[in-house]
Amino acid sequence: MGELAAELGVRPSALRVWEAAGLLSPRRERVTGYRRYGPAEIRDARMIRMLRQSWYPLPQIAPILEGLRRTGGSDALRDAVARRQAELTRRSAALLDGAAQLSRYLTDFPPSS
Repeated sequence: MGELAAELGVRPSALRVWEAAGLLSPRRERVTGYRRYGPAEIRDARMIRMLRQSWYPLPQIAPILEGLRRTGGSDALRDAVARRQAELTRRSAALLDGAAQLSRYLTDFPPSS
């Protein structure tokens, strides 16, 4: 676990959180109980890390991983990114609108001397 965490630039506890959330399912060594990550788990962990860097919540990551696992294609990821971009655009527009309204208010009501 430590090697994969170091490779990804995350703490080992992040891998445990992702496992607890059902996003990763590493094999366990029978005697030691150590987690063993195969190529599929490493791919998933990399994807999770990229999505988390983009502030995707864990529940939104699960369907993306399921799509990747099921089809091997990136359609689920493309859909998720498109939805995320639309949401960020909507939120950005709302923030800009709010800032414009505040600016107009301050212009209409200058400070009293």
